[in-house]
Order: sequence, then structure tokens, then C-alpha cells
Amino acid sequence: MGRSYADIKDYLRGVPIENYIILYQVTDSGIEILRVINGYRDWSLYLHFQMN
Repeated sequence: MGRSYADIKDYLRGVPIENYIILYQVTDSGIEILRVINGYRDWSLYLHFQMN
């Protein structure tokens, strides 16, 4: 069910679709999409500051 990005946030998961990475968290009722990021960006640094 997607890749874990626990190094950024323990609940964060992501799945690549074409040129994007869909970042989400699993909830009791399903999933919640948190961000859609262009896969060509250096988004790990961006997320570190945006999600803290």
C-alpha cells in the first residue's frame, strides 16, 4: 500500500503515479490525501518544512 515516508512523518505514505507522488495517511475510514507533489522536484526538503 505505497511506500513509507516515516523518516519525514511516521504516518506518511506515498505512491508514484506518472510524474507525481501522491502522499497520504491511512485513517480508520480509508485514506486521506495530504499532498500531490511533482516527482521531479526535490520535495523531501520541501515536505520536511511544510509538514512540521
